[in-house]
This record gives sequence, C-alpha cells and structure tokens, in this order.
Amino acid sequence: MILADRLADLHFAAQHERPPELEDVEIAQLDPFLRTLLFTDGTVSRTLEANTLTEVEVSAVEQLPSRVPAPLARFLELGQDEECIRRRVLMRTAETSLSVWAESYALPHRLPADFLGLLSGDPRGIGGSLQQLRLESWRELLWFGLAPPPQWSDSSASATTTLTRLYRVITAGLPALLISEAFTVEVRSGLYRLIGSSEQVADAPDRTAPGPPPVGRA
Repeated sequence: MILADRLADLHFAAQHERPPELEDVEIAQLDPFLRTLLFTDGTVSRTLEANTLTEVEVSAVEQLPSRVPAPLARFLELGQDEECIRRRVLMRTAETSLSVWAESYALPHRLPADFLGLLSGDPRGIGGSLQQLRLESWRELLWFGLAPPPQWSDSSASATTTLTRLYRVITAGLPALLISEAFTVEVRSGLYRLIGSSEQVADAPDRTAPGPPPVGRA
C-alpha cells in the first residue's frame, strides 16, 4: 500500500493543480483495469478493446476553432490570444454500456500538416492518427479525480460519476495536444469500476472461446 500512496506523486506532474471541483480518489479504491486506464500513456481505445473484446467506436461530437480555458492554457505554453482546435468525442461499444468522453485542444502548427485530415477519417481517434504518422511524442500525465460527466456529454447517459484525467502530448520539445478523458464509473464491492468493463459482462456467452476438446476414442 506504500506504493499506492505514492503513485499519483510519481506519475502525475500537476496533481496539486487539479481543479477544486474534482473529488479525491485513492489509487487503492480503483479496480485493476481502471488503474490501468488511469496510468496508460498509450492508445485508450486499444486498451478498451483488449479488455472488452468488442470494437470501440470513436464518434466526433464537435471539432472547431477555440481558445483554451485560462486555467489550462499554461499546459500548452500558449502565447496571448492563440487559438487551437477543440475536439470532443465519445468512445463507446455497441455491446456494452461503456462510455468515455474525451475533449482535446490541438495546436495544428506544432503537428504535421496532415494530422487534422487523418484525425477526421481515423476511427481510433487521436491515438490512431499519431500512430499512422509515426510521430515521435510522449504523454505527460497531469492530474486526475472524480467528477460528474462533462456538461457537453449526452444528457441521456445514465452515468453520474466519472474518473477524469488530464494529460498532454509533447512533440519536438513542445506540447501540441492537451487531452481530458472522463471514464464512466460505478462502485462495486467497494471499488470504482469502469461501467461496461469485461468483468461486468463475464456472465455473457463467450462466442470467441473455443469449445471443449473432442473426447478421444479408446
């Protein structure tokens, strides 16, 4: 448990700057898969598909020029009055109730010229586009906490709580993307779990598993 108490300090560079409206959550209160999602610095949609064994759909809700909110602008090292592209997406699966909302701020002048074009046509979202471009980059985790779903999310969604994190993507020595992800969660057996994760659908028939081996004849 000593490591659990230190993980946030070790891996989230700006946890002390987390917005006050976010609630505390201890690492030990998250189930193993939710901890994996929180700390991953890879493609979220791929991680979700590996857990649920169902295809994750990334649906764009909005993509337009915008300004970064003042409390977040410093993480992109922006000059005064600089604009970026704000993109909002929903990740979900057809066979489960899994939902993830993501909001990103992208600086096109710090990214390859064809990045936005690839992003519009890649069903895997930002992570898939970065992989296609083979862009050398790294992700810096900033902060996390519990929060209601984003105000722009689907009001018909049943989830009332999300595990929200913020991180930035750095390339060529400068931050080019700032991304917030909100994972829909609920409490089961005393732990926060991602709604729609594989453990919750474990009782469903497994159509991918092989049948029993044939019985040999004497």
